[in-house]
Amino acid sequence: MYLSNRAEILEEESRVFAHSVTQCELHHHDAHECLWVVKGRIRVQVMDEIFALQEGDVLFINKDLPHATQSIEDDNLVLCLQHNFASLALDSRPMKDWNLVQKSMLPNIKQLIAHLWWEQHYKADHWQQAQTSLLAQLGLLFTRYFPPTNPTKPDLMESTLLMNDLLSQISSRYQEHISLSLLAEELGLSEAYLSRYFKAKVGETFLRYLTLYRLEKSLSDLAQKPKKAISDIALDHGFPSVKAFNMAFRREYDCTPTEFRLKHEKVALVSVGQAYAGIDIALLKMRIMPWLDKQFLYL
Repeated sequence: MYLSNRAEILEEESRVFAHSVTQCELHHHDAHECLWVVKGRIRVQVMDEIFALQEGDVLFINKDLPHATQSIEDDNLVLCLQHNFASLALDSRPMKDWNLVQKSMLPNIKQLIAHLWWEQHYKADHWQQAQTSLLAQLGLLFTRYFPPTNPTKPDLMESTLLMNDLLSQISSRYQEHISLSLLAEELGLSEAYLSRYFKAKVGETFLRYLTLYRLEKSLSDLAQKPKKAISDIALDHGFPSVKAFNMAFRREYDCTPTEFRLKHEKVALVSVGQAYAGIDIALLKMRIMPWLDKQFLYL
């Protein structure tokens, strides 16, 4: 049993599901979680750490740790495994920090998660037995090759709440004139401290993160509202002028907003405002098929 979105109690001992991340606020549950980004890019907060995950990345989240997810690209697809592995602690570390042996285990991890999804999705004869076997293999792999190195400290909760507050402020007020100095004043902290803290935890300065967030949010308007003026999109997403919008857009995407619109005006993006959006099952099966052992696909 685990708690999702602070309210939903789910009775399954484990589940593996595919979803498109939009935004899921800080929550926790008593199951370990493993995220595999099959397509696109997402941002994950675990305690006070921020991880930017791209296609192919895998991230582990220990049970009971507060975490949140958010899209970087609206067109994303994520496989999520939630299961309470007995007597197991997992570190949330980016794959670049894995050692060589751990990196060599990545194909095994993806294969096991892919087969878990397949078994749960099709529910062929004896699928529960197959799932039990796959989870046991995955648990052994985690125990043997991914021992914990960073035990959670009690004082991290205060830092987690601060980081969550900062990200929530950006999410809810990015269309306004918002600055680090303003947030520091509202929080009763020094701007210098908040600047160092944000850079250390997120890996970007506050201004660059805010600019990237505004750009990401502008993409849906550019792709889905062809009649909306570029100037209106710029102002609606917190940019002081069209010039500032164009400069930031070209710096990050190597094209102008107008050029992006011409390339993507027919692309259907998932709507923002849900925790998870619907997915294309055919696309998912195509993406995970290389990781499936065909001789064990029982239908």
